[in-house]
Amino acid sequence: MQRNTRLMTGFLGIALMLAPLAGAVTTSTLPLQGSSSSFEQATPVTVEQKEIDRLLKQILAKATVVARHADTLDAFTRPGAGLRYTSHAGELTGAKEAINSMGADFRQLQELRASGLPWQQSLIDRLEPVLVGLAGHTTAAIEQLSAGGHKLPSADYRDSVDNLNAWANQTRTLVAVHLDYAGAREKLNTLDASPIEPVAKVSTAPEADQLQPVAGKTLGEQVRSELLKLPYYGVFDHLAFQVDGDEVALTGEVSWPTLKSDAERVVRDIEGVEIVTSDIKVLPLSSNDNRIRWATYAAIYGQSNLARYRLNPHPPVRIIVENGHVTLKGVVGNEMDRTIAYTQANSVPGAFSVTNDLQIGS
Repeated sequence: MQRNTRLMTGFLGIALMLAPLAGAVTTSTLPLQGSSSSFEQATPVTVEQKEIDRLLKQILAKATVVARHADTLDAFTRPGAGLRYTSHAGELTGAKEAINSMGADFRQLQELRASGLPWQQSLIDRLEPVLVGLAGHTTAAIEQLSAGGHKLPSADYRDSVDNLNAWANQTRTLVAVHLDYAGAREKLNTLDASPIEPVAKVSTAPEADQLQPVAGKTLGEQVRSELLKLPYYGVFDHLAFQVDGDEVALTGEVSWPTLKSDAERVVRDIEGVEIVTSDIKVLPLSSNDNRIRWATYAAIYGQSNLARYRLNPHPPVRIIVENGHVTLKGVVGNEMDRTIAYTQANSVPGAFSVTNDLQIGS
């Protein structure tokens, strides 16, 4: 009995992290940034931006530690494991300590947020509810373990461990995706930096014999370019458009309300566009949908055959989730990849249905 009391007392520290995070969610708002150039700088330059990058990588490493503890706990709850209370308590203690440390890192990120790059600010905003969920499910697992005593594993405890496992992997994936995206985006920016206009050079040839200017982008190419540069356009959004003369019709689904208004604004600002109509749907805010999004992302982009798509600056497989229903949109290289993506999405627990609208292209 004395040993159990000591273990339960050691768990109380996690509540210290959960409380400030829960408060932060209610006061934080998504920055209303809509410049098409907001993502052009992806590499940290200032001291503050580099510190944010360091803290994010530190949180990623600690999220990996939590995920490892969660995987072990998941194995502990399987039929026939027969492990003692102290074995479960040891893994939960390790997870708790890593989460509390992540909470300290996150508070530093909040202080530095205003000096961060747009993608860093976006990630900090998105981390808030995910870390709150991770801390909450860990607290629930601790409480269920304490309540169950030596009668393990109870159904409630198994559910808590399942949730801890899912949210630990969601945290890790969220940070990893943004860091990977920033690296890929910087490579794309290097390519985009090549001049659109021909570079002037000295020539003694007659003017008529000199190179003629390269034709500019078509209106459709300009629309596509501006939409892809939107700072909050990610793998959980899908934008499409049609051009008819000087009119542009926008369609799609977005997971952030500001993305709809940003898309409409940048297209209106394109020279040559006179009329913009928008049928972009803002998906409802839902913690369950958000869990399904990240679980589906991990299932698809973590699959070995599809992992190469993950490094694309513009992820080709778009995951649209609405009220538990998943729709896959975008383009893959072949029929096998299309089938694998659909199969992986179908393996995600909690999704009511999966619709495969993926197209095959280069």
